[in-house]
Amino acid sequence: MNEPSSFCTGPCYTDQKVQQPVQQKLKVIPSGRNLEEGTIPLDAHHSDGTLELDAHNLYGTMETIATHNFFTQSLKKRPMIIGRSVFAGAGKYGSRWLGDNFSTSQYMAMSVTGVMADNIAGIPLSGADICGFNGDTN
Repeated sequence: MNEPSSFCTGPCYTDQKVQQPVQQKLKVIPSGRNLEEGTIPLDAHHSDGTLELDAHNLYGTMETIATHNFFTQSLKKRPMIIGRSVFAGAGKYGSRWLGDNFSTSQYMAMSVTGVMADNIAGIPLSGADICGFNGDTN
């Protein structure tokens, strides 16, 4: 997993809460779930002032690019890099894994659309844990 994570849902402390959270201002929330579950708050500001909402998946892509550059420039090898957190342009440098899932037919169906969405977004090699990561595969 190459993205920021947290065991708190949103801010960990009351003094970190903002009056109007960014998530409440979003017109559409992809997947309809809490976007701050298991990760740092969307309202967090990085040291350069960048809002977390604008850069969340950028970290994973920058990590993939750095790894790709190391192998191609230093070792003169063509790498196969698999990441989970991607941003625009990630498909040029690596492939994507859809993340932890459950051993259910619902998750299997979601993996098909997830792989297709990645292909449309320019990530030609994308995949999921077919048998599931959590639950009974039998």
